[in-house]
Amino acid sequence: MEPSRKPSVGVLLIGVLSLVGSAITLLMGIFMLFIPLLAPVSKTDNTPFAPGMFKAMMVLGSLFYVGPAVWGILTAIGLFRLKEWARISTIVFSVLLILMFGFGGLMTLLIPFPTPPNQDVNPAIMNGVRTTIGTFMFAVVAVGVWWLVFFNRAKVKQQFAASPTPAVGATTTEAISSSVAPVAVVAPRPPGRPLSLTIIAWLLLVGCLFVPLNLYLHTPVVLFTRIVAGWPAALYLLAVTAIHLYIGIGLLRLKPLARTIGVAYCLFLFVNAGVFYLAPGGRSRMLDLMQRSMALFPGMEEWQNQQVTTLFASTPFLWVAAISGLIVLVFPLYFLVTRKQAFEQAAAQNANVTSTAW
Repeated sequence: MEPSRKPSVGVLLIGVLSLVGSAITLLMGIFMLFIPLLAPVSKTDNTPFAPGMFKAMMVLGSLFYVGPAVWGILTAIGLFRLKEWARISTIVFSVLLILMFGFGGLMTLLIPFPTPPNQDVNPAIMNGVRTTIGTFMFAVVAVGVWWLVFFNRAKVKQQFAASPTPAVGATTTEAISSSVAPVAVVAPRPPGRPLSLTIIAWLLLVGCLFVPLNLYLHTPVVLFTRIVAGWPAALYLLAVTAIHLYIGIGLLRLKPLARTIGVAYCLFLFVNAGVFYLAPGGRSRMLDLMQRSMALFPGMEEWQNQQVTTLFASTPFLWVAAISGLIVLVFPLYFLVTRKQAFEQAAAQNANVTSTAW
């Protein structure tokens, strides 16, 4: 029987933080889900929303709380039980925190908040709000960096590694002889998958969860210098979903073809984003994309379009968004190119197993 293992203080602390934060997030999601259902909202002159739009936005918004909350609760339980999948799940979640809140914090500090029309707002108050929100977002980034570094330490990884132990009552000689059993009897150990590939795979698979929402909202997509909408955009999103599923599952199984397609897909995304942002007319295309995206919410087009125009005229939003997006795309491309050996080892081992079976 394998002796019981106890998590270290650091693992317990992170598990408790994850559990508490996820529970609060879950309550927020449930609150957002029931408030619009229990309190009908009617169209008035004081709100730009169309009738029923507030309900739809609250229900959809609740999913962005409930989903990560359930993920966090399950991961916290896995951390308490020292499950390896929970360690990897926490690393993936920490990467998401760093990317989402890092970009959000940067945008918060660089972009002025939109103000309601015909209302004067004290600039000092708005700057204070921006600084507070930006500080909070960068604090979350610091937490993500902490988790990412902590769960990659050798001592922490050793806690989650299940080590086989000799059976109860076995003598020392029996234990030693069992540990040196002939190679022909022991099945070959599958090659280890680099953690970077696991993170990339799960990020691709998690991204598929947002596709139904984009299809429901009829979100436009970018294709080089064009903004595609309607049924061509829906086909594009469905194709992207299929690619994400194939590459994600293939990377988890260390399939060489999945890596090749992944490299080609990352190159396409990099070139596609680079052309859209940096080719002549990039500012106009970005403005058009933002206005189309905001038009998805009826009743707010006039006010939001005015704010977008002001936004692009007064801040370096275009360059920040372009450079940040391109940098993010470089990381998966780098790891897919440099981790080729793991796929070659997996392919060689599969070939050996097949030849042995014959």
